[in-house]
Amino acid sequence: MHRSDDIANLFSRFGSSAEFYREIEPRYEYTEEMATPFSAALKSVPGEEPTSEHAGDMPHIDEMPATVEADEVRVDEPLLAALPAAAGSTALSRLLNEIEQQRDGSPVAERSAQSSRPHLEANVIAVVSNKGGAGRSTLAGALASAIKRPGGRTFAIDFDPQNSLCLHLGGNEQWPGIAQASQRNADWRDIARKGYAGSQCLAYGVTTDQERVDFEQLLANDHLWLARCLEAMNLGEQDTVVIDTPPGATVYLNQVLEVASLVVVVTLADAASYTSYNQMDRLLAPYLQRENAAQCKVVINQLDTSRQFSLDMCDLLKKRIGNQLLGVIRQDHFISESLAYDRNPLAHTPSTRGCQDTLDIAGSLCELLMEGTQEPYLS
Repeated sequence: MHRSDDIANLFSRFGSSAEFYREIEPRYEYTEEMATPFSAALKSVPGEEPTSEHAGDMPHIDEMPATVEADEVRVDEPLLAALPAAAGSTALSRLLNEIEQQRDGSPVAERSAQSSRPHLEANVIAVVSNKGGAGRSTLAGALASAIKRPGGRTFAIDFDPQNSLCLHLGGNEQWPGIAQASQRNADWRDIARKGYAGSQCLAYGVTTDQERVDFEQLLANDHLWLARCLEAMNLGEQDTVVIDTPPGATVYLNQVLEVASLVVVVTLADAASYTSYNQMDRLLAPYLQRENAAQCKVVINQLDTSRQFSLDMCDLLKKRIGNQLLGVIRQDHFISESLAYDRNPLAHTPSTRGCQDTLDIAGSLCELLMEGTQEPYLS
């Protein structure tokens, strides 16, 4: 049976004639809306939005043909090439930077901070306390007049607004101070004044309330301000700096702890000092836990050996301090009276018990700072 007979029989079954049969040439067409590819492409370019300047260069959607062959559907090649580069190159650059930082062992910001940190060769002793009345300024002045290395200088810097350190070194309140010098960028070596036993003193200076507030704001905004000032003095390895600080947590303490190679905590053998000892630990902890951190030692000052309670409190403090104890200074009225007579108590011969305790502590400090040398350090 032929194909034509099959077609005729099929049409007969449906009550029709095969004369209406027509062969249809198969052709497949589909409709593609071009708005989607163009709009998607434009949105995928970061930061690019079509503007009126370029609107005339793009075909309007109404002008697009309704029927497009499959091989004709495409996005202009320049636009397509720009799409992956905009996002991909940025991501690749970031990843390569991260790999480089990991290989170097430290982030870029950290390396930059390390390189900009001032370098100090001198030994810096910070004298600190958690509460007032502990004799901190008296001890700082005594250490500055007792410590001296051959070929080196000893500087006493008053970083306490009370401005009393200069008095313990034979000076007066009218000595020029670092607070005012900070406002005119003066060289610290020009405002240093000669103190006891060849020491040099940089006073805090007399300031108005506004000058003090401005100075403290400067310190709060720049935690390495003191470090740069000391660096500018061109201090050498043989030089020693003793810095007096106000009690408690202050911007002054933060500045000094950034440069200190040894921290001396001054405390009293009384209940208030014992109960507040933890607070001092918390203040110092962030600095003492750093790599290459300063050493920390404690001095029990003004011990009244005539009172059993003071002796008992001293024993409790010794147990709590442990190997951080640098020494004990017994109460000595000769030291406090020396301030009234403008004299160096450590120059007195024979030395009183409190003066001898102070000299012993100064010697121990020198051994800590320059371990392994045979140089004499005491004047």
